[in-house]
Amino acid sequence: MPPEDHGIFKITTKTVLSPRTGAAMRVKSISMRDWVVVLPLTEEGEVVMVQQYRHGVEGVFLELPGGLIDPGDGSPAVAAGRELREETGFEAMELVSLGSCFPVPALMENRCFFVLARSVRPVCAPQPDPGEDIEVVRLALAEVPHLIQTGQISSGMIQLAFSMYFLQRGTDPRRGIV
Repeated sequence: MPPEDHGIFKITTKTVLSPRTGAAMRVKSISMRDWVVVLPLTEEGEVVMVQQYRHGVEGVFLELPGGLIDPGDGSPAVAAGRELREETGFEAMELVSLGSCFPVPALMENRCFFVLARSVRPVCAPQPDPGEDIEVVRLALAEVPHLIQTGQISSGMIQLAFSMYFLQRGTDPRRGIV
């Protein structure tokens, strides 16, 4: 059966074999392009975030810029630079990989790439997509652990991006910046 095309994602029904029993099972999976999440830091120790309305839960979330990696991007870093500029109007002096993950491997086939954007600075007005409702927010990186603990940063991929950053720096996000 051909996949059901829903625009940015497709739902495929397929037959797979259980790795434990070898039995055939019918399952559904969601196919979409890979994502990128950008963690932009200024030289003054601020993180550039966005307040963004999310239709899935009909609420506003404090998030990092990011989105789908376009076919013409060529790499997660190029997509990160593009998304950063579109959503915030900022550019980075350096883009560094923080790693990647499979966001929902039980249902989805795509990966999420996390990119640290160093020494970001504003260069133009944000250029959000027509359906995006975004407000740019700058806050001290030291505030992030508290914002996660109090639920003000509640998106799982955004929490994971900060966790990857703090772990790579050798800091404990529960104790703040060290």
